[in-house]
Amino acid sequence: MLNLSAYESDVPSTLTNRRGWEYFDQKLGELRQRDVENIIARGQLLIEAHEELDRGSYEATVKRHMDLGDARKYRIVAVHPVISNRGHVHALPPSMRTLYELTRLPHDVLQAKLKDGSINPKMERKDVARWRAEQRGRVEVDGETIKRLTPAEQLKRAKAEIERLKARLEHAGGSLFDLALDPAEEIGRLIADNMTEGRFNTAVKAAKARYKVKRQKPAG
Repeated sequence: MLNLSAYESDVPSTLTNRRGWEYFDQKLGELRQRDVENIIARGQLLIEAHEELDRGSYEATVKRHMDLGDARKYRIVAVHPVISNRGHVHALPPSMRTLYELTRLPHDVLQAKLKDGSINPKMERKDVARWRAEQRGRVEVDGETIKRLTPAEQLKRAKAEIERLKARLEHAGGSLFDLALDPAEEIGRLIADNMTEGRFNTAVKAAKARYKVKRQKPAG
């Protein structure tokens, strides 16, 4: 979620020409048109009011037009580096709440959705909710995104793996692999999956020692 205070720190804490609540009340009333530019302008106006008015006056003025929670969302939208970029105005939905939800997306996801057209004037909050849910269902390992499995999916996968191993054991006479037929890569994977690193290293040393003995043994 966007940290508003990080952006508001760029706004001077003291302004030389502080305006009264009447000015902001009038301007907020004028900026009622539902388009992206007006939403951003309203957010910027609220940022200025937040800086120039004392807390009580600010809250009283805002409540004449919206609740304080919505005012905060307007302000977040207005300072978001991507959403407030005029170059993206044509591609954004004219809804403050949808724009606010977009600010909660990771930066790279937001940029990608803008680039592929998923973000457009007709999109809704439910679309953003779906994207955020998808993000929660993924983890990144070594730079690669991996889908996080639900408990039911994990159980299903575990059962399938158990059945696969049972079939292999039956086919190979009780062994996890068939030394004569299985690819070396598959044998290596099975060893790594079913042995600790210490036991694996011991096994490799024993195998190398055995090969050394076989090479030294004269042919019969």
